[in-house]
Amino acid sequence: MPQKLSALPVGALVRDTNSRYFGQTITWRVAARNHAGYPANSTTLIADRILALLCVDGNEPSNADANRRSSGNNRYLHSNLRQWLNSEAAANAWYTAQHPQDEPPSAARVWTGHNPYQAIAGFLAHLSPDMRAALLPTTLTVARNTVVDGGGSETVVDRVFLASNTEVGLANENNIAEGSRLALFSNDASRLAIPTPQCVSNSSWQGTGFNSTAAWHWWLRTPVASNSRNVRLVHTSGVLSSNVAFAGNHGVRPLCNLSSEILVSSTPDGDGAFTIVWIPPPTAPDGITTPESLVSGRAASVAWGISTAPESAIGGYVLERTANGGAWTEIHRGIARTHADNISDQWTTVQYRVRAFNNHNIYGANTTSPVLHVTHSRDPVINGSDTDLGERSGAFNQTYTVTNPDAHLTKTLTVVERISGRVKRTFTATSGATNTFSVTADEWRELLNGTHTLTITVTDNFGGTATRTLTFSKNETQIELILTTPLEAEEAVTRAVMNITRQIPPAAAFTVEVCNNGFDATPTWEDVTQAVVSGNRFFLQNTDRTATRWGFNLRVRVERNAAQGDIFIQGIGGNFE
Repeated sequence: MPQKLSALPVGALVRDTNSRYFGQTITWRVAARNHAGYPANSTTLIADRILALLCVDGNEPSNADANRRSSGNNRYLHSNLRQWLNSEAAANAWYTAQHPQDEPPSAARVWTGHNPYQAIAGFLAHLSPDMRAALLPTTLTVARNTVVDGGGSETVVDRVFLASNTEVGLANENNIAEGSRLALFSNDASRLAIPTPQCVSNSSWQGTGFNSTAAWHWWLRTPVASNSRNVRLVHTSGVLSSNVAFAGNHGVRPLCNLSSEILVSSTPDGDGAFTIVWIPPPTAPDGITTPESLVSGRAASVAWGISTAPESAIGGYVLERTANGGAWTEIHRGIARTHADNISDQWTTVQYRVRAFNNHNIYGANTTSPVLHVTHSRDPVINGSDTDLGERSGAFNQTYTVTNPDAHLTKTLTVVERISGRVKRTFTATSGATNTFSVTADEWRELLNGTHTLTITVTDNFGGTATRTLTFSKNETQIELILTTPLEAEEAVTRAVMNITRQIPPAAAFTVEVCNNGFDATPTWEDVTQAVVSGNRFFLQNTDRTATRWGFNLRVRVERNAAQGDIFIQGIGGNFE
């Protein structure tokens, strides 16, 4: 079962079997973990042995500085070696001039013609595609000489680099700390490095003591501050030394940073090195969806598409947010592909990005949303407060206003009126105008005795909402039904029969009256309750009228008294003559 690179101790050996220099697999040594100033959650690797003898920079015949004309340039920013280490271009294609007087490391430009490398492919070309893709850009501090480069320091950002005086635990150049000491380096012995056999056999320079069993000099990126041509190096004894930049008889031990999440074998190989296991990262999520605009005080729904994880499984997703152009902040981690983010009234812009990680905790690329602008919108306002209107006796009206508190924003105010939860009407209101919530006579009759509510809800097109709830009660103890227009008759009605479908408890008082002069100002009502209850025909006694026509009318009353339960009249039928 693979393990994370972070599990290896400082000093452990690591190999990528597909990365080779001079045909030999490059073996790296863990130099530090989570080193200060280096990429977060990274592991620093340094070539375990010297890979090649190369100069730092070729001499520059057209340079105004005599030392650089004769012996090369010690400014790391412009050096041939820095450019070569970070190029994957082919032989004779990686070099481009870094300043007007710059020259490539050709045979004519290096010391006694030894070990030119213009015709060698860039160092990155010798690494596998997986290794190249995994290299983390690292910000490095480099001292500058005080003679022509102004002293002090500058920064460079590289994927492959040389160590500094400070990082190998030697004296700071000109009192400038070029980073901090790497954990691997604690004394002279820890700085010793031996060339590989391939380094020795491929070098055109073969001096005394240079072999594949003894320590040799290796370059640092630090210039000698007091001149323009000398560069610091680690001596064969592990102490600090230096030589001219164009000397091609000193070794190169590249460094790089990889994510500590990268996997390596659980056990070392026969040489004691752990092998990097390249598991492809998940694909970037298939799109990210956000609201077109955001409103402060509201929740924004963010959703994203799926990722796939070759040779593994998706472990989850990480959603991050940046507000007002600030740092990215993690706001969601998990397998879900949606998140509701509460928008602060302190934000003017927001952006989201999401990436997947697999079950080995390897992260894929981000999918990023556009920059979204935040609108600051307040909820609409309904005048007054929630209140109890008390007991009502019949149909009534209630007036109210709804207001847009943000005059600078054009808003659509949609109002919904409900009577005890049932929608009465929905309409678009005008801000500040008076609206009337009417409980009609028909609606009143449908309400049972008890407590009821008038609910007014207003929403706007920015997601704002407000609700007002008014409570009232109904406690009717009497029902009276009468025809609004009597039934006209040619002559006085003298007899009739009526059928009333009803539910009336025994304790309630039930009265039925009729008249045959219903158009009179004061009709003559006759009680026919008993006949209706018994289902019999009844006879009218009245023979007088004051109106110009006869008209039959009826009046039904129910008094609840002490009766309990529902009381209703469902229908009235009958005939008369």
